[in-house]
Amino acid sequence: MRSPIFRVIVEYGYRAKGSVRGYKYSKIDTFVFTDNIEMVKKDKSLIAKILNKSQSGKKEIDITFKNIYIEGQYGNTNY
Repeated sequence: MRSPIFRVIVEYGYRAKGSVRGYKYSKIDTFVFTDNIEMVKKDKSLIAKILNKSQSGKKEIDITFKNIYIEGQYGNTNY
């Protein structure tokens, strides 16, 4: 069964776990396999991309999602 691919733009904030400082905000433009916003927040590949972009080596960060824009379907997977 082929799955649809959706393009999303995610605005998020991150900080070190247990930190009292404010969140640092950034954007990421990526693709996911669902258009459900709650599922996008839990997507493991999106979380891994945010970890790679936001912190170099720290694995424990708090992430808050500010806005999630789903642009639309960009195609289907091959499998």
